[in-house]
Amino acid sequence: MAHALPTPRRSLALLSCLVGVRLFRGSAFTPLVRPQLARTSNQLRTPRRSEISGLGGDFEAPSGDGEVSWATVGDGDKLVQLKQRENAILQELQRISAEKDELLRTRPLSIGIVGFGKFGQFLAKRFMSQGHRVSALSRAPWSAEADQLGVDYFGGLGASGASNPDDAESGPWKFLSQLDLDVVVLSVSILSFEPTLKALPLHLLAAQPHGPRPAGQGGCLLVDVLSVKLHPRGVLLQLTPRSCDVLCTHPMFGPESGAGAWTDLAFVYERVQGRYQNKDRVERFLSIFESEGCKMVEMSAEQHDLDSANSQFATHLVGRLLEQLRLTPTAIDTLAFKRMLALKDTVANDSFDLFYGLYKYNPNSIDTLLLLRRALVDLEWRLKEMDAGDMGTVGWKLCPDTGQKTYSFSNGFSSSNGTTGHPGGRVEAGRRLLDRGPVGNYLASLPKGPLPAKESQ
Repeated sequence: MAHALPTPRRSLALLSCLVGVRLFRGSAFTPLVRPQLARTSNQLRTPRRSEISGLGGDFEAPSGDGEVSWATVGDGDKLVQLKQRENAILQELQRISAEKDELLRTRPLSIGIVGFGKFGQFLAKRFMSQGHRVSALSRAPWSAEADQLGVDYFGGLGASGASNPDDAESGPWKFLSQLDLDVVVLSVSILSFEPTLKALPLHLLAAQPHGPRPAGQGGCLLVDVLSVKLHPRGVLLQLTPRSCDVLCTHPMFGPESGAGAWTDLAFVYERVQGRYQNKDRVERFLSIFESEGCKMVEMSAEQHDLDSANSQFATHLVGRLLEQLRLTPTAIDTLAFKRMLALKDTVANDSFDLFYGLYKYNPNSIDTLLLLRRALVDLEWRLKEMDAGDMGTVGWKLCPDTGQKTYSFSNGFSSSNGTTGHPGGRVEAGRRLLDRGPVGNYLASLPKGPLPAKESQ
């Protein structure tokens, strides 16, 4: 028996039920009502009352579990109501954001930067663009650059990072004696981080009774921006006054990648446990990066260094290997090769000290290095095994005139320049070098077989 609905809207509602469309009501999906075929005919029957329970809407139905006729299905104004709610939430978010921006503008931070090199100047420009006051302390003579940016500059850190912490007339003493200093950003290299901290009169950043700063204000907030995190966190906790808060951060961008907008650029941070006392000041500093649209990633130092060894150190390691190969562009470069060259050039722009710092001060980097070495050895063995069983002819081994194999190691390799007049001699020479000496001994000492899968951490 067919049942017709009196209006197109009701027809559409029933059709939705018959084809099994999920109807949305409130915060949960309602059950599917699947089409039911009549046992004695090919016609679809009207759903029973129990089958549409929970769908909402008004309908007329006989008592019991008989067939129903629909008056309305669902809330006709539901979509309108949802859009109105969505618009109200967006307006509330805009109001909150405007109120937060106004609160941040009413009391800008006084930020001191230790290390006013390329990255320190990069941060200073963005800090000042948001209205914060910036001062700087550095061992290099950056006074001209500081004057151009409007930054208060304090020199005299010392050519080697060492200075006399007890000299009240020194640049470091005057720099840290600024009582309105809210934040000190330590923008120095990984290798010089600990020596620099040891050379600073850090007690000047402590709150009373251990330092000159008002007790109610607390100690200064200390922020590191290194590419490793366990090392600076440990040094800061050991060398700095306990009244000073500590925020470990790693902006995953620099002067090149962050030259424009910082939208969606990752900013990793950890509020160090036990050193998160002046919450307002810490959150004000983090708001600098939030306001710029950074992707804020809260992460422990342990997790950061584990992930960094598998990403940042691995990137630098491969880039340095490509640099050792002295790769240059050719007329037949593939897109993949161009990307390799770009990686090589990007890594080459960073100092080798950074690469060494990533290796020395990240406890997970040695695992990545050993894994790469093992992977190279495994590939070498696989190539050797395939080559030993391959009896096919190699075209470049054939002499163009006679068609005979030629240029062995003994008659084709020149020990003076390591080259041959034919690729056969060069390849043979390379293989024999791998089979003898320290390289060959190292290869022979390792087990054959595929590289074992790295255990998940």
